[in-house]
Amino acid sequence: MSQRDRIMRDAQRTAVEAREAAKRGRDAQKRERAKRSFSTPDHRHCSVCWAPIPLDEDPPVCSDSECGETRRKRESSRKRLTVMLYLFPAIAILLVFLQVIT
Repeated sequence: MSQRDRIMRDAQRTAVEAREAAKRGRDAQKRERAKRSFSTPDHRHCSVCWAPIPLDEDPPVCSDSECGETRRKRESSRKRLTVMLYLFPAIAILLVFLQVIT
């Protein structure tokens, strides 16, 4: 294949890629326009059941009592795990340090 043929093939490929990129840009603009015409109010979702809740809801759970209880259990479990992740390596380092000293 000559250099001229390679340049021609690469130019055609670049032109195809440019057309596809332009088409994707136009499609994105169409989606953006469609999104603006139909939009849902700003909200967030319950961290347990994923029901829509207001943005300012804190903690991020719905009004269901089961969701609140589940979130409290998850939060306490997360805190306990965090303590263990720091405490156990600290104890191991302390034991190694004490063995090195004695």
